[in-house]
Amino acid sequence: MADPQEAARTIFRQPREALEPGAFALNMAERWALERAWSLSADRFRLTSFWYIDYIRQHVPGERKTRYTVRLAQSENYGIAFGPTSGLRDTDQALVGEDIREILKDRQFHDDIERTALVDLVIGHVSAAADHQVILDQTLRDKYALRARLFVDESDLILRRKGFDAIKGSKSRILVIGATAGIIGALVDRGFEVTATDMAPDVVGEKLGGVTVCDETENGRLIKAADLVIITGMTLPNRTLPILIRAAKTHNTSTVIWAITGRNFGHYFTEQGVDCVISDPSPFLMLPGPATIGIWRRKS
Repeated sequence: MADPQEAARTIFRQPREALEPGAFALNMAERWALERAWSLSADRFRLTSFWYIDYIRQHVPGERKTRYTVRLAQSENYGIAFGPTSGLRDTDQALVGEDIREILKDRQFHDDIERTALVDLVIGHVSAAADHQVILDQTLRDKYALRARLFVDESDLILRRKGFDAIKGSKSRILVIGATAGIIGALVDRGFEVTATDMAPDVVGEKLGGVTVCDETENGRLIKAADLVIITGMTLPNRTLPILIRAAKTHNTSTVIWAITGRNFGHYFTEQGVDCVISDPSPFLMLPGPATIGIWRRKS
């Protein structure tokens, strides 16, 4: 009788076959979402609030301190994007109450951070639900540790499904783009060989989770050597995601997207060849009470 795990490996496409780099441009995701949304009720897409949140966080001692501006577009659902700091403008209040689809069509957003939050809201109404959901209802420190463990478990699952023959060296290598000590340290503890990059100058050269963080200019070289890359969702509005996905396709590197920015993109990204998307409802994940993390996995 055939081994089911071996059969699954023969059906499962390698990244070089599955990834569609052109689909990871923001305008392509916007088009995909709007094509599916126009026939739905306008009530779902009335922008009830447009949140601008500016905050600094350090989840646990030893983790980096990060400052973010968040754009949160709210209707019945919400879409979210993170980026550099910028102030509220008087014109922004004019958007509240309008149909988000029309806002996108008429290009009434100010930048790609706002645009991503609006697309994220729309895409959440036209996408399949997560394949798996994890509810975290612990202390802040425990939530932080359990979230990191999810990335380790999903990475392990992807690499086993990918197959030993596809591993590039004697030990599985993982690159983390958007360095955080918790995830890096958890991967190191599981026995992976880990590298990390970041675009923040104050983090480059520092050790997080036992790994020295490299500059983002090293991404191409490190993706080539890696068996799997974990990519922050912030690469979507800063327009570097298609470049990273193209490199992953070229070098047969598996991909996980950490979707704090673009929390609703899981269905879309996995349909375009990403192995796994972990939807993290930060910063709300770290508030008291339960929070749900969604996980999408590529089917073939």
